[in-house]
Amino acid sequence: MGHDNEKKKEKEKQNGFFKEILIEIRDTIVFEVVWNILMLIPRMMIRVIKNIW
Repeated sequence: MGHDNEKKKEKEKQNGFFKEILIEIRDTIVFEVVWNILMLIPRMMIRVIKNIW
């Protein structure tokens, strides 16, 4: 009975590990997208201003 419990705990630990990796990947992707948008806005503003003048 106790043996089964240990196996379950180990599986939960693995799931937590995968969840952490997925969260890391998601955070990295979100950061990349936000960063690219922030870098794009000034370029677009400069382009629009140049077109107006």
